[in-house]
Amino acid sequence: MATLQHRPHILIAVYMGWGHVRPMCALATRLVKLRSVIITFLTSCQMYDKVTKEILCNFEDGEDALQSRIRVAGLVAHEHDMFEQEIIGKSFEQRLQRILAAESAFCSTKQRDIPALSPPHALIIDMFAYHFFQIARKQSGTVKILVSLPPPILCMSFLSGPFGSDTHGELDRRVQAHMRKTGQIFIEAAGAVTFPLNNEVVQIPGLPPMYDYEKSPQEPVIKVATIGHLHVTAASLVHECDGVISCSMACIEPQEILLAFFDFLALNSRKMYVLGILLPERKRLDELEKTQAAKSAEITNFMQNVLETLGERSMIYISFGTVVWTTQPEKVWTFLDVLMDQKIPFIMAQASPFCHLTAEVAQRVKASGTGLITSWAPQQAILEHPVTGWFVTHGGFNSITESIHAGIPMICWPFGGDQPLNAIHLTENLDVAYELFEVRTGESGLKPIYRTGKAPTGTLEAVREEAITVLGKAFGEDGVKKRANIQRLREASLKLWKEGGEAHVAAEQLLDWISA
Repeated sequence: MATLQHRPHILIAVYMGWGHVRPMCALATRLVKLRSVIITFLTSCQMYDKVTKEILCNFEDGEDALQSRIRVAGLVAHEHDMFEQEIIGKSFEQRLQRILAAESAFCSTKQRDIPALSPPHALIIDMFAYHFFQIARKQSGTVKILVSLPPPILCMSFLSGPFGSDTHGELDRRVQAHMRKTGQIFIEAAGAVTFPLNNEVVQIPGLPPMYDYEKSPQEPVIKVATIGHLHVTAASLVHECDGVISCSMACIEPQEILLAFFDFLALNSRKMYVLGILLPERKRLDELEKTQAAKSAEITNFMQNVLETLGERSMIYISFGTVVWTTQPEKVWTFLDVLMDQKIPFIMAQASPFCHLTAEVAQRVKASGTGLITSWAPQQAILEHPVTGWFVTHGGFNSITESIHAGIPMICWPFGGDQPLNAIHLTENLDVAYELFEVRTGESGLKPIYRTGKAPTGTLEAVREEAITVLGKAFGEDGVKKRANIQRLREASLKLWKEGGEAHVAAEQLLDWISA
């Protein structure tokens, strides 16, 4: 048996947002189960505990030897700003230099070294970590660098594209031109170019036409300029990396988009490995989530009571992820009022640091006996519980993946990034979701929607009326059709990592390429 020193060594370095980090935890475990490889997993100190627990969830009892082949180390990062790059970049540079030299590397979380190994054969970094790519290329011209793409390829092509034979630097050139025209600094111009507020009609292959400003249906709580800058650097990373790992699923992507992206990479003899669905095993996950959620017992009892009283698929789960939130929370409270008025039970997870639940709303929900609000919820367990009927979601791809895996149709409330495009794809192409329009906010959010020909009024009364209409459809015949559609996607997704499945084959090909 090969010693640790002589096994192929893969370095994964991801930290920016749980929806980007979590799939890499699942991928790391899949790879050590497929081949005799060792993985060093670098993440921020803030993410360290979540990463180690998530990796644990992906192993079954008796797989301790496999689990030992994944070593996690924490990097020093800005305490509050996950987008700050200088501090974590310096920490990554120091660790990488030692790892490339086959020396031990320091874990800033545990304040101890992780043992030395042979230099890594490959480095996997997130799409928003171009600074990691530049550091790695400066230190080594031989290590293979792959970029992980958490959102669907459909969205990547629009947000950071175009991708073609002569497109390297095109997005950056557009930003530079905007800077010369307006006098804006780079980060401001990047936001303006990637998230424009103009009335141009854009036609994205695989999607119906939309106005450019529909990429921003909500007034952001995070500066658009920061996100825009990341998408510009992501474009450079995709053009310059040695290969691409997609966390998406081949069964949900428009084929013309997939083929176009494969062709783009093939121009430089590069490949894309489509490896979704990347979720942990349920047995260990359930055990962990019970210890994480302060209201775990309350959540379990609530769902069981609803199941016994109203039956299967009668409850709604609401979550907008761990970051985004609306600038007009009264629209959320209005939606909850509709649920309470109609006696539709719900659980709402409000994990965003921007969400501030008022005492009045909390009391109203508690008094209704219909809902439960918690700062954190075992999302995968809730979605896979027989009582859950619908998922009200921001449309982040991690949540979409869990929803498809559980076979639960969605009601989309998108905010930004890939979410508006995901919502269109889910509603118009896959027919597994509804989208709420009257909940939109801000200048671009209240402009006309190309698909409907109407502009949202944005009033609370309009939010109420739309919620009543959508919920009526969801729990009616139309909802039955959408549930059947997502069940078919679920069945297709469950085959992806079976032996001979598309993701399983792609992972084998990835490991062959890394080891070559």
